[in-house]
Amino acid sequence: MEVTRDEYLKALDIVEAYHKQVFLFDAQLLRKNAKTKIRDWDKFWECSTRLQNNLQCMIFPKTREPIEYIEDITRKLFMKQRNVGRKSWIEFSKLRGY
Repeated sequence: MEVTRDEYLKALDIVEAYHKQVFLFDAQLLRKNAKTKIRDWDKFWECSTRLQNNLQCMIFPKTREPIEYIEDITRKLFMKQRNVGRKSWIEFSKLRGY
């Protein structure tokens, strides 16, 4: 059985489309799993001054290990900080989206 030039070119088109599909899937997966540094968070400058100060204290704490990423901040860690209240947590949760 011989393969014609047209069949060969169609097969190449299918392989190329498959590679694009795999690349797009990998890029979407990387974006989904990527963590955001607190300083690079796009909503950092939209939040109140108090919340900005609280987030900076998480980056440069005096007594514990620093937290670098927005995704690593839990309610428990957030509320352990000094001068943090329920309103700050609510504001942070709304801005973060979860």
